[in-house]
Amino acid sequence: MEPKLLSIGDAAKFLGVTIQTLRRWDASGKLPSFRPSPTSHRYYKQEDLYLFINDLRIIAKNWVINVTPGIPQNDYYCPSSDIFQARLIKMQNELGKIQNIEKIFSLIVSITGEIGNNSFDHNLGIWPDISGIFFGYDINKKLVVLADRGQGILATLKRVKPELNNNEEALKVAFTEIISGRAPESRGNGLKFVRNVILDNPISLLFQTGEAELYLEKGKKDLDIKTTDVQFHGCIAIINF
Repeated sequence: MEPKLLSIGDAAKFLGVTIQTLRRWDASGKLPSFRPSPTSHRYYKQEDLYLFINDLRIIAKNWVINVTPGIPQNDYYCPSSDIFQARLIKMQNELGKIQNIEKIFSLIVSITGEIGNNSFDHNLGIWPDISGIFFGYDINKKLVVLADRGQGILATLKRVKPELNNNEEALKVAFTEIISGRAPESRGNGLKFVRNVILDNPISLLFQTGEAELYLEKGKKDLDIKTTDVQFHGCIAIINF
C-alpha cells in the first residue's frame, strides 16, 4: 500500500502549525518533507506526522504547558522517587549496551538523575496539581526527556533568594551559583554539576521553566538564556547525546 501523502498546507493543519514553521523544520531536518521527484512540491507522509506527534519532546511539552492536564501514560509517569530510580536503572542498563557512548553513558545517567531528583526534592508536599514527573527516553534518537508540573525554578529559589525578579534570573542562579544550606552541607549544587558535565562532554540540554529557557552544549561557557512565547507550568529538560 502506498503511503498517504499530505500537501504542506494539509500537513500544517494536521499539526496545528504554520506553513513557514514546516519549512523551517524541513530545512533544519527536524521534520523532513518528501518529494516524489526532484522538481515536485513538498509532501509529508501521514505516518511520519503521526510519529512526530508521538515524539517524547512534544508529549512532555504539551503536558507541561496544558492548563488542565491529565496524568501522563504509565510508560512515562513516575509518581514517586522510587519509581523514578527504578526506571533510571533500567535506562542505565540499556545505555550500557550501546556502542560509541561508553565514555559518557554513566554521565548521561548522572545528569538525568540530578534533574529528576531535583523535581522530587524541591516539590515534596507542595505539588501545585499533579505530583511526580514525566520521564521518557529514546535510545535510537539519543534523547532523554524529563518534565514536572512543580513550583518551577523561580518559586523554588525565591525561598532563599527573594530578590530574584524573573525566571531568566532564576535559571542563571540555578546553573551558576551554589545555594548554601545547613552546615556542613553545600546544597544547590545539582544543576551546576549538570552544567559542568555538559561543558566537557558531547551532550546538550534544553531546560525550560516559566517563560524562560536555557540551552547548554559542550564547550559553550556563556549561558544562552531566552524568553519563550509559552508558559511552562514547572520544568522540562531535554537531553541529547
